[in-house]
Amino acid sequence: MSTTAESVDPMADLWSLLARMLRVYRKQHRMSQAEVGRLVAVDHKTVSNWEANRNHPPVDALRTLDATWRTGGLFEALHHFASTTQAPAQFLAFAEYEALATVLRINGIAFIPGLLQTPDYARAAFTLAGVADVEGQIAQRMARQALILRDDAPYVSVVLAESALLVIPPSARAEQLARLAEVADLPNVTLRLVPLSAGPHPGLVGSFYLSTTPEREVGFVETPARGRLVTETDDLRRLTVAFDRASGHALSAEATRERLRQMVEEAQSDPVEEVQP
Repeated sequence: MSTTAESVDPMADLWSLLARMLRVYRKQHRMSQAEVGRLVAVDHKTVSNWEANRNHPPVDALRTLDATWRTGGLFEALHHFASTTQAPAQFLAFAEYEALATVLRINGIAFIPGLLQTPDYARAAFTLAGVADVEGQIAQRMARQALILRDDAPYVSVVLAESALLVIPPSARAEQLARLAEVADLPNVTLRLVPLSAGPHPGLVGSFYLSTTPEREVGFVETPARGRLVTETDDLRRLTVAFDRASGHALSAEATRERLRQMVEEAQSDPVEEVQP
């Protein structure tokens, strides 16, 4: 995942284009990274990270560079569109960070998170979303799940709204609940349910992931369209605070395991009603 300024592909996405243009303009003005750093009150390593697209400059720093280099607002505009545009390839990028994660935090609201889904649940979700290659997407999702079982598996903390369990398709319910109970028993996983009795809580802002890797932290916010990769410091802080506050409304890990065991027993004892033609 480590990159250099020379390896940044400006055609990859808007953040990469911004990183490349920072380097181009700096060299055109014959400034060192240290000189740019002094201009915007950061050290030369931070400027190097910006140019290598390892993290992103704040908009205030870019406004200073726009004014100094007389770009006509180029950098602020690139920052705006990079921050707000939802690129189709962004989940692929997040999946790469997910695979490198040492810590994963997941806030689930309406759906069971992908890392915890059974094939039947995933099939129902992809079908509902109108995905073309349902079976191909299921295969990719099941392959991703191997990361929580590997020898160097990340620590995974999941806060899941109990309401998401109420809308599991009947045909997938028993198996999906059993899968959640199984995952909740893993030593590297902490799964906590936010009960219906909690009422409105900060976790209801939406479903999102936070991935901590040895190099950086990134987030991914799910949307009805494609979702958005989150790398800005302020946005990551907001997601972290939302996750922690939602955790404050959740059951303990042990109470969650007990609740899941009860739900599994209930689901296994209830026959699935077949739809008659």
